[in-house]
Amino acid sequence: MNKKLIVTAMGLALAGGMSLANADVKVYGQLDMSIDSVDIDGGGDDINMGSNRSAVGFKGTEDLGGGMKAFFKVEYQTDLDDEGFGPGNFEDDTSNNKAGPSGKANGWKGRDQYIGLKMEGFGKLTFGQMSTAYKSPASKLDPFYRTRNQARNVGLQSSLHKGKGEEGQGRATNTVRYDSSTFAGGAKVFGTYTFDNTETDGENDDPYSIGASYKAGGIYAFASYITTDRGGNDNAAQFGIKYTMGDAAFWGMYEMDGGLITSTSNPNLGDGADVFNVGASYTIGNNLVSFDYGEGDDIDLDAGGKLDTSYTTWRLGGYHKFSNRTRVYATFSQQDFDATGEIDIFSLGMRHNF
Repeated sequence: MNKKLIVTAMGLALAGGMSLANADVKVYGQLDMSIDSVDIDGGGDDINMGSNRSAVGFKGTEDLGGGMKAFFKVEYQTDLDDEGFGPGNFEDDTSNNKAGPSGKANGWKGRDQYIGLKMEGFGKLTFGQMSTAYKSPASKLDPFYRTRNQARNVGLQSSLHKGKGEEGQGRATNTVRYDSSTFAGGAKVFGTYTFDNTETDGENDDPYSIGASYKAGGIYAFASYITTDRGGNDNAAQFGIKYTMGDAAFWGMYEMDGGLITSTSNPNLGDGADVFNVGASYTIGNNLVSFDYGEGDDIDLDAGGKLDTSYTTWRLGGYHKFSNRTRVYATFSQQDFDATGEIDIFSLGMRHNF
């Protein structure tokens, strides 16, 4: 039922939007399927299929005159492989632990969904659910973003780049976001503020994030900060840079844990679980090959001592573009935890954008 309603709503919105002479509405999507082999020390080995955040949506703009535009976006993630249930912790499935009448999840999950205003020389204001200032700049450093071996799944980036909700450090709900226009030859500033709609939990916390980026020539650099505004171990900061020189690209990123990275696995225990990665890629015609290496630190416990959560991780990958819309790819990652051993993931997939 949910699927029919969503598709019907999308069709009506598209038909209505295209009837307006001064409106622009576009249906778009990304379909990605992979076969994934996972080998975990101590058991849990598996070969399965993943849908890798496949999504469909529609977006549009309306020219309001005077240099102002209205814009919107409504995007839903769908699982092409099994209607909602992923094969493991590395799959962002759409079930949300909620089953429909058939006993299965409905296979749809909201992603970016918002409305906003944009003005020349001012920037844009966005209202709804969207990526935070912590997540959005870092994804540009991952050549295999939204695949099984994406950076945030294998420890190259922290788990703060995942998550959804009022404290979803990746995608936040009930949120206002501001993005400036470009100034000073390539600089931008941006930030999000999330309203706390659950004050009954006894915590009057309104999470927010701020960031800045610079892009000019072959240089892309960013820095951002995020906090839940609870006090104590409630924040994280990051900075990163990418340099492109002809067919080669090099990048690096560092995340400093003020307790928020720690809280994704061990709430309120401490801080210090910093994460960094470096990587490089080379393009040969329609082909790209890349390599990344990263490390994660131990947690410094508030009560004293450390929690052994440190690891090293690396990823090797490549893709071939048949066209600007269709590609095939293969990646291999190995994350080695000091305390628990290795997780090896090999993924072979195909992606089509429309």
